[in-house]
This record gives sequence, structure tokens and C-alpha cells, in this order.
Amino acid sequence: MKKLFADRPRIHVIVVLVCSGLAALTFFNTDLSAKTDRRGMDRLFSIVGVIKVPPAEDPVRINLKDMNGKNISLSDFKGKIVFLNFWTTWCPTCRIEMPSMEKLHQKLKNKDFAMVTINLQESASQVKSFFEEFKLTFTALLDPTGEIGALFGIRAIPTTYILDKTGKIIGMVNGPREWDSKASITLFENLIDNDAVAASTEESN
Repeated sequence: MKKLFADRPRIHVIVVLVCSGLAALTFFNTDLSAKTDRRGMDRLFSIVGVIKVPPAEDPVRINLKDMNGKNISLSDFKGKIVFLNFWTTWCPTCRIEMPSMEKLHQKLKNKDFAMVTINLQESASQVKSFFEEFKLTFTALLDPTGEIGALFGIRAIPTTYILDKTGKIIGMVNGPREWDSKASITLFENLIDNDAVAASTEESN
């Protein structure tokens, strides 16, 4: 008991430091949300863990069936920021990140944003069961032969690409992320709401 009281000054210092850290974090998050220039976007890409990719001359062209047998083309989403995710039902980290993807989808689905996933070499029934289990509502396309995955050079899953409003890849992520984090939401909101920001991000490459 005496030792506890003797340590009060030290505990007080720790509490002050923790509170100061929380205040700094709050300020950092607020400041981060406010920045929409190229430097701010670069910072957001880095925090979320997105590797910026120099955009190709041509947009990505993919046409696949969804789990209900409907043909879907990425060109259908022109004018939207596209979150393109490669995955499988047996991938443990895919199972971990998909609930956060659903939250991001729900947050942005009414804006110029589309979440599209491509399942590699599994059946429509497997994908449907998975989506029902996790209550997922975003678009799921099927790559039954793995041809599209090979075209993208997918070597690990999950792998995610970010496409600009013209359908060109501007970023990629290897491995899972917390897609419903504040930084992630801020990144996509800025890409959606400010074309100039997206353009300046591309030019920085």
C-alpha cells in the first residue's frame, strides 16, 4: 500500500502522458480528415497501407458472372471509385477482413463508390453460402478458372486494387486491412468527392 502511494507522482505523470497522447491522436485524426491536397492523400495512402501504382494508359477490362449468373463488367462502374478485391472462402485473413469491407461498403454505397470482389476458383454455391454466413451485400464475381487472377499476377490473398473513376488502377494492397478504419474511410471519401485530389495523387507517381 505504501509503495502504491509512493508511486503516485509517477502514476500522475503517466496519466498526463497518456491523456496528452490521446489529445494528440484526436488532433492528428482531425487534421488528417481535413487534408485533401496531394501531401494529405499521400499520407492517407501510407497510413492505410496502400501502394500507389502509376496508372496505365487503359482502364482495367473484366467481364465475369456474379454468383447469380449475371454478366458484370468493370466498365459498368465507370464514374465510381472501385474497390477490387481478390479472395477465396478458405482464406483465413479474407474471412477476417470482409466484415470491415462490408462496413466500408455500407458507409459509401450511396456515393460514387463500388465494392467488387473476385472469388478465385470456387463455385457459386460456396460463395453464396459465405455471403449469407457473413451477411455481405457487395458485388461478388466468379473467376472459376483463375484466369483473371493469373492476369493480375495474384500470388497471395487477399489482394485489393483501387481503381479511379476511369477504371485505371491507382493503388494496391497485399494482405488484409481494417477497411472501416477512420483513415480508410477518409481516403475513399476524398477519392470519391474530389477528382482533383485523385488526379494529383496519380501525377505524384
